[in-house]
Amino acid sequence: MAVAFFCPKETNAQDGKGSINFVPYVGMNYSDFSGDTQDYFGGTSGKVNFMAGARFEFQIAKKSAFIADINYRRLGATADNYAEFIQNTPYLSGNFYAKGPNDYYANKYRQIIMDRGGIIADFKKVTLDCISVGPRFKQGITDGLSVMVGVECSIVLSAKWHFHEIDNYGKPKNYPVEGVIIRIPDSEEFNRDDYEWIYTEGDNSRDIGDLFENVNLAIPLGLTYDYKNFSVNATYHLPLTKCASGSDNWGDYSLRNQSFDFTIGYRLPLRKR
Repeated sequence: MAVAFFCPKETNAQDGKGSINFVPYVGMNYSDFSGDTQDYFGGTSGKVNFMAGARFEFQIAKKSAFIADINYRRLGATADNYAEFIQNTPYLSGNFYAKGPNDYYANKYRQIIMDRGGIIADFKKVTLDCISVGPRFKQGITDGLSVMVGVECSIVLSAKWHFHEIDNYGKPKNYPVEGVIIRIPDSEEFNRDDYEWIYTEGDNSRDIGDLFENVNLAIPLGLTYDYKNFSVNATYHLPLTKCASGSDNWGDYSLRNQSFDFTIGYRLPLRKR
């Protein structure tokens, strides 16, 4: 890339007016949420995911092009400190939420569930699978180097929590009802040998599409470097709309997607001028 920059005669940044190029590309994107992530998720960290797409470049001047872009991106973030303890039993029905590995109640209920039965769900990440489309304008500033700006509409195909779940239940050995599994209340004395303990664990996911908006708008701001038929692009997506908002047990929350992507494409001329 450095050689290409200092040898502009080797580049092919723009074609003549009226030319059309098709540019398929692949790359990676880095995404996170901005807003009340501490309140809702217990804090989040950025996450790297794969993306792929294609764009049509319609050259309207020697250094100017109109672009129609479509891509698939996986957005989201990792959940830093979030745990859910599910206690659906004949004695106690409902969910207990705790945030942070050092939370007193989180550790207390985790130990109770491991001793007396229940479900522990440690949330790991949230993912949004999106298709993004929109027009962009590309303007050359030096040989091979261009800036891009536009508007994009992202359609959320799916939104999921991903978590590690531990199920630990005691099944009374001589219980008259077949298949009953229970959690023993804290106040009840019991002998573990009277129960058949069923323990399973593994990764799981849950659909949370009702939490997120179906459509989000953003302004893509990018730099593109074209060398021969290769096209390298770096883009920041400035959010215009909230991706999620509402209220829960901890108060109001308002979230926006934050994402940056880096892609490499190959320019295929459909029409030359």
